[in-house]
Amino acid sequence: MAKCPNCKAESPNPAKTWKYGIFTVKAYICKNADTVQRILDRKGKHSFTLKLMKVKGYIKA
Repeated sequence: MAKCPNCKAESPNPAKTWKYGIFTVKAYICKNADTVQRILDRKGKHSFTLKLMKVKGYIKA
């Protein structure tokens, strides 16, 4: 489960999950704020969150 960095709403299930090197990436879509965020986990622990900005691409949240 992930919280949206903009509106703090919770998304129960990721839209997509994949491996990227040593990380497991989970992509969540927030319907309230109309944003996309990616959460990167390493060995089951949260490493960092990236959110999609319309002009800049993905930035660290």
